[in-house]
This record gives sequence, C-alpha cells and structure tokens, in this order.
Amino acid sequence: MRFPPLTPVVKVWLATTLAAMIGIMVSENFLEVSVVQKLVLTAELGVHTAWQLVTYPLAQSPTSEGLTGYLISSVFFWLVVAPYELQWGRRMLIQLLVAITFGAALFAIPFGLFLGGGVFGFGPHVLGVIAAYAWAIRHRGQLSFFGVLPMKAVHLIGLCVFLSLLQFLARPNVMGFAADLGAVGVGVFFMWRLEQPKTPKKGAKPKKKSSSHLQVIDGGKHWLN
Repeated sequence: MRFPPLTPVVKVWLATTLAAMIGIMVSENFLEVSVVQKLVLTAELGVHTAWQLVTYPLAQSPTSEGLTGYLISSVFFWLVVAPYELQWGRRMLIQLLVAITFGAALFAIPFGLFLGGGVFGFGPHVLGVIAAYAWAIRHRGQLSFFGVLPMKAVHLIGLCVFLSLLQFLARPNVMGFAADLGAVGVGVFFMWRLEQPKTPKKGAKPKKKSSSHLQVIDGGKHWLN
C-alpha cells in the first residue's frame, strides 16, 4: 500500500482537526470545561444547531479510545481524500466536502428526532468521498482496495454501507448511522450530477468539443490501487 502525497486541502483538514482534538482534550481533561457537547450535532434543535451543522466533524471523545479513533480516521482521510484532490482538483474537493457536511447532517436530523443519537467526527466525510470516487470510476473494471481486496468500483459503495452497519451494530447510534448513509448518498449524487450534460444557454454557440469533469488521464496513478 502506497501513501499518496499530502495535498493542500488534506493538510488544512488534518491540521484543523488535530488542533481541535488537542483543544478538546485539554479543555475536558485539565480545565474541566465541557466542549464536546457544544460541537456534537444532536436532534435537540435550537440556536446551537446552526453551528453544530458545521462543527460536528471536529467533535471527538477526549479519551485514549477517542484519540485512537481520530488517528485511524485521519489516516483513512489522507488515503482516500488526497487521491480525489489529485484527480479532480482542490475546488471540486472543497465543494464535495461542504456538500457532505450539510447533506449528512440534514439527512440525519429527522432520524434523531425520533430515535435519538448524535453525529460527531468526520467518518461520514471519508465514506462520502469513497462513494464519490467509486461512482466516478465505476466503468473502469476492478480496483484493488488499498492493495488488499480486489473488487468492482461500484461494490466499494456497498462496502462503505456495510462497514457503517457494523459500526452501528457495535455501538448503536441511529443518527450517526443515518449520517453515514446520507454522506454516501451525497457522494454518489455529487458525481452523478457532474456527469449530466449541461444545457446550453439560449443564443449561446455550441462548443466544438466538450470535456467532462470526470475525465481521467490514461496511465495516471490510482492511489486506491
């Protein structure tokens, strides 16, 4: 398994979440100031929901288990998101991450109203980007998932759902599970929308040659391979 280069967006994301993780541990464990509950997205709607829609990816448990989970998530974020940025660019990745952030949260809130739970961490973003990448290259035959498991690209989306289900069975959190499913759906829809032909404006001259956002350079490196 090869690690892709650290891309600009990935660097900023990891630096920001690491700073948040350190701040949470210091505040919770030494200053005895509760921070996590203010960052976690819950179904208790109010003024706080406005910032929780954005802050929930920063929320982590200030324990050794939480730190381990954060480090594992960070490695997977690097492995998954950096190839996407290399392939489709910084701007496209930022748009995708923003869409996943709000899409996963808004999809999860109705489930939380009836069944409870909460959304925290950036696991949904990892799943959403994997789903987006897999959908975009679904017609390219098989890929090797980090050099371990050969499969069709579209089956990788099913693997994301299955892993999320396993996590739900181990630690039931309906709202968190819904956020994962919402993130996968947003990732697929985001790339599907880019595939749709643009409707030319009235009076505009048709272009002789059009290019898709989803073109991949032949012979380019697939870092999921």
